[in-house]
Amino acid sequence: MMLDERMEDYFEITVKSILKSLSEANNTNNTEIYYYGSKVKYGFNLNKGATDKELRNFETKIGYKIPSDYKEFLQYTNGLEFQNDDAKILDIKEILECYEIFDYPKHMIIIATSLSSQLHIAINLLSSENDNNIYVVDPIADDYFISIKSDFTEFLNRFLSCYGSDYWNWGLDTSDKVLKIEE
Repeated sequence: MMLDERMEDYFEITVKSILKSLSEANNTNNTEIYYYGSKVKYGFNLNKGATDKELRNFETKIGYKIPSDYKEFLQYTNGLEFQNDDAKILDIKEILECYEIFDYPKHMIIIATSLSSQLHIAINLLSSENDNNIYVVDPIADDYFISIKSDFTEFLNRFLSCYGSDYWNWGLDTSDKVLKIEE
């Protein structure tokens, strides 16, 4: 078998391909997985995608451009909830609420939560496009946002694959940090 023939079975992982696969899996009502030792229904609630106007207003309110892969996600689904209620990827309204409530650096926007909101997942908007721009912070206990060494597409793929669990703690490197509260 030639290399080209074997490569046909693989596809490029993009936000669109991830969400398309997720939608297909979501339509089969009998998908179950083991989640923290219990068998649970694997499913998600996808919201209607954000409009171009909503995205422009969002970027204007935060004062930064968002990465293209994250923008593609918001256009497809403006937020996503796991059926287990332990994790979610926030919609624009929820992001702006976090932006106002928490005293985080303005270039760090909370895009998701895990462990029933015990962990905040953020995009560092100062990072260059498709860079390792995803960070995590415990809003109560941590002094720093910790890089989880991935861009949004990679984060999305892993976060959905592990059903919202904190996979980044499975070998955490805490050397790349951003102070949680601006001085």
